[in-house]
Amino acid sequence: MARRKKRPLPDIKDILKSLENDFDIQLFRLQDIPSAVAWAERGNIAIHENYHSRRRQSYHVICGEKDNLERFCHRIGVSPDYITASEFFRFWHLTWFPEQAKPQAGNKTPPGRNQGLTYIHPCR
Repeated sequence: MARRKKRPLPDIKDILKSLENDFDIQLFRLQDIPSAVAWAERGNIAIHENYHSRRRQSYHVICGEKDNLERFCHRIGVSPDYITASEFFRFWHLTWFPEQAKPQAGNKTPPGRNQGLTYIHPCR
């Protein structure tokens, strides 16, 4: 029996583009995690694919500076309580579960909980 292909992750490039002026953000592929870790350990925000299962696709958001990650969370409407320290690396992180929904045209509300994004603590 052939394995089903995983659905692609929701596109978050528009959300990240709106934050580029305030943060050094870079989106990484799953294969580029070592580069993402190096980027994050310098205090930048790295986001990479992080599949949990076919149904629960997610992004992993990492940063070496907790203050930067907290500011990032506030800007996108995520509670900083979801941030945890890495056990093995020198960065802080959270797991981000974006939904497939996209903001409606003309909606001026900044990206956040009302824009189809769901955030779940990585330990839950």
